[in-house]
Amino acid sequence: MALAAVLVIALFAIATLRDLTRLGPAAPWNQLYDFADFYCAGEALDRGFDPYRYEPLHGCEHAVNQSTAYRTDRARTIPAPLPPYDFPPLMFLARLSYASARIVDACAIVAAVAVAVVLLAMLEIPLDVAAAALAFPAGYVLLAAGQVVPFALIALVGCGVAFRRGRHVLAGVLAAATLIEPHLGLPVLIATLVWRPRSRIAALVCAVGLLCVGVAIAGPAALVEYVARVLPAQAAAERSYVYQYSLTYLLATLGIPQMWALLLGDLSYAAMLAIGAWASGRVATALRRPEMIAFVPAACGVIGGPYVHMVDLAVAVPAALVLAVALPARANVAATIALALLAIPWIPAWITKKLFLAVLCIATFLFWRLRVATAIWVTAVATMALGLYVLELSPPAALAGQTSGRFAASDLAQSAWAAYVAQLGHPSPLWLVVKIPTWIALGILLALFLRVGSAPRKRPA
Repeated sequence: MALAAVLVIALFAIATLRDLTRLGPAAPWNQLYDFADFYCAGEALDRGFDPYRYEPLHGCEHAVNQSTAYRTDRARTIPAPLPPYDFPPLMFLARLSYASARIVDACAIVAAVAVAVVLLAMLEIPLDVAAAALAFPAGYVLLAAGQVVPFALIALVGCGVAFRRGRHVLAGVLAAATLIEPHLGLPVLIATLVWRPRSRIAALVCAVGLLCVGVAIAGPAALVEYVARVLPAQAAAERSYVYQYSLTYLLATLGIPQMWALLLGDLSYAAMLAIGAWASGRVATALRRPEMIAFVPAACGVIGGPYVHMVDLAVAVPAALVLAVALPARANVAATIALALLAIPWIPAWITKKLFLAVLCIATFLFWRLRVATAIWVTAVATMALGLYVLELSPPAALAGQTSGRFAASDLAQSAWAAYVAQLGHPSPLWLVVKIPTWIALGILLALFLRVGSAPRKRPA
């Protein structure tokens, strides 16, 4: 059976390489579709303007982004909802030509994902398993988006390594560094403060340092604006956006009024902060894996909430990897299923049929390397293949909304973005269905956190 599995994976790999070479415009290095927004926000701040306002963000984006969406929608503007302390590297990139800055960003993202894989290998996770698990949720998705999440991912995995090696000060610094993406990093910072007293001072000092950098770069008014206006406006603008995985998105799609959808999303985020903070230390102790103090709350941070974008899901992969490797044989089946489901980028694979064999190859490889029983992994991969195939029979229509209305230069960029999202109307119900495998994976992880964390503690030998 082992030889048969190797042959299956080899055939998958050969077919996968053929398909990947034919991606063309869908190749991630040909996209970086969010980078223009960040580049223009960096340019705005470098010139002394507010990076969160409609202008000069709108003018810059239309100058550098020549895609069809921008040519046909003259009011289109995508916000850059980053905290002020994230902007210094973007201000530097904005001094380069857009083409050069794009290359630098792509190389930095690839390097970040590679470093994350190497760091995971330092936690006794096989290097090839770590690489396979992150290949699509971090490598493909985040490079295609041109996102900043890879750098939060490095901080997260580095924090786990520091915890594992007893480097408490470094762990505190890296826990605070996960605030590169605040809604992803806040659970990690809270769990660190709760469970690691020797990391508290470093974490707090670094977090305050980030705020000071933001104030020095953009001024206190921009920091207040970001917290008080930009974050709520971004959550409201994307409450029904099809790339969202949040509880707010689910409720809004089911017809719940905006106020309640946002409120319940906020409450669920607070609940997951508490669960992540409680479970992280318990799971770390039960498994004798200190890195779970960082990894568990990071995964909890993308469960529910008011804002969970497709690009955020990669931060749940480290926790799934540790559970798949560290749990006993029976329990690791559930963890490996969750890992395989997270390793598949369901929305991109639904849109781009040439990814079909590639993602199945990754899932098969993970099941085989983590020694899941043959009958189980064959059934699981066949089910995933059937689900994806059925989805691909009805591929999604291109999102073709127009940004309606006129906007003042001083308006938040989210005003235009909300108008665009509203014009998308009611996309196909399949946009909800395609998220179910990922929600199942996150549900499995949460159940495992609660189960492992609630198990009676054994006395050390």
